[in-house]
Amino acid sequence: MRLSVNQYAKALYASVKDKSQGDIGLVVANLLNLLRKNGQMKSAGKIIDNFSVIWNKENGIVEAEITSREALDKASQDGIKEFIAGKYAAKEVIVSNIVDEDIRGGIIIRIGDELIDASVRRRLTDLGKSLGA
Repeated sequence: MRLSVNQYAKALYASVKDKSQGDIGLVVANLLNLLRKNGQMKSAGKIIDNFSVIWNKENGIVEAEITSREALDKASQDGIKEFIAGKYAAKEVIVSNIVDEDIRGGIIIRIGDELIDASVRRRLTDLGKSLGA
């Protein structure tokens, strides 16, 4: 019986959640050997991605991608982190800032499948639609 990517990820989480760094390395090495033995090495990346989602959920960590016209300063990032922490009851918020001059201003926040688009580009598009343009 072949395990699914999600089953591997859940098993990996269960195996490492209370382990030391040294023990975690051994668990990961064993997983890689198992994947190689079962001809599933190509699934390793997806397993790690799913594992990260499980780890973050279980540990109250939210990862957010913030797109802005210019790089955000620390105060702006801290304010956004505080907003996200409150909205998602997160213990920790990890933010990556992507600069995209095409949004013209404002920000776009992506958290998992959720998108909060407060960009000027979006507002202009919405205005154009409401005016029938």
